[in-house]
Amino acid sequence: MSLAKASVWMAVSTLLKIAAGLLVVKMLAVTYVPARVGQAGNFRQLITVLGVLAGAGIFNGVTKYVAQTQQQPAELRVVLGTTSAMVLGFALLLAAVFLLFAAPISRALFGHEQYQQVIRIAAFLQIGIAWANLAPAIMKGFRDAAGNALALIVGSVVGVVAWFVCYWLGGYSGALVGLTMVPALVVVPAMWLLARRDHLPMRYLLLQWRPEYARSLGKFTLMALITAVTLPVAWMMMRNLLAQHAGWEQVGLWQGVSSISDAYLQFITASFSVYLLPTLACLQTKAEISREIIKSLRFVLPAAAVSFTVWPLIGDVLKVGCYVFGYLVIAKASLRFYILTEVSTVCAADRFFLLADPAARRSRRSSGIYGDLYRLLCTLCWRFYYLS
Repeated sequence: MSLAKASVWMAVSTLLKIAAGLLVVKMLAVTYVPARVGQAGNFRQLITVLGVLAGAGIFNGVTKYVAQTQQQPAELRVVLGTTSAMVLGFALLLAAVFLLFAAPISRALFGHEQYQQVIRIAAFLQIGIAWANLAPAIMKGFRDAAGNALALIVGSVVGVVAWFVCYWLGGYSGALVGLTMVPALVVVPAMWLLARRDHLPMRYLLLQWRPEYARSLGKFTLMALITAVTLPVAWMMMRNLLAQHAGWEQVGLWQGVSSISDAYLQFITASFSVYLLPTLACLQTKAEISREIIKSLRFVLPAAAVSFTVWPLIGDVLKVGCYVFGYLVIAKASLRFYILTEVSTVCAADRFFLLADPAARRSRRSSGIYGDLYRLLCTLCWRFYYLS
């Protein structure tokens, strides 16, 4: 499947996923007072973190090794057996943490311990989230964009229906549980499609253990943990620095620019994990990698260059360029360079206002900072490409 076809499939599924999320948020907003909507927002952030960490955060690694071993059944079986063991073990460990610390987690999210039971239910549902992430990751290794898209589409519809049922049965507590069920129920269509599309026998998912694969997949756990820490810190530092130099009104403008761009670029970059990552993982020579990188950039950069003003345009184009090279870093499991780029983002944020374009600073156009950040990161990505 080509990058263009994969992009169409994933764009449609992403659109429906966003629509499902907006519908749930809208229902919360019109049903409950702002305080409860805000508390639900805290809980949604927890679910977002679970989406990254559930199953040890190894899913990019799963896609990589499935792509590399799909023509070697014996190795593929060992890879998936080790993956299943890691996903199940980490999910059970995370469930134990949630069960043991339900009270303090509830207090941190809601300001009291009234919703401990919701946290305990989420402890079990995050196991479903882990497996809901695993099945699509395997299909991505086979570059099955259609299977991934169908799983996400059906899962989003089923999840929204489940949310309404939970809300109807349990009120606010039920609505919170329903928020967790939306991503967890993707496991049903995802596993069904994985079984039906004949990529592999389902017995390959039976538990096995190969230490070398566990160590290799562990790199992706570290990558997920690093991103979960550094990215929020970097954005927080930039917001505070911009507020200090230009005021919170400019922070709001900058946040609006980046939010609009993020929503738009989701449709462009959604296909990267299902096409670009497995493709780059299978390529060995630098000439092959160069051809694929150039072909991908020729497709995605013009699509990103749809903007109303110059500064967001620069940021969007460079951001997509960073994503392309970022998937090369992931495909080659270069933990050292991954850490370098993530830490550099945080360090850059500390001096970030000084990096903004002088004209943008003089005119107090905060959106200029958006382009400068990705100019810096894109430079780092180019350095990795030429040194690898």
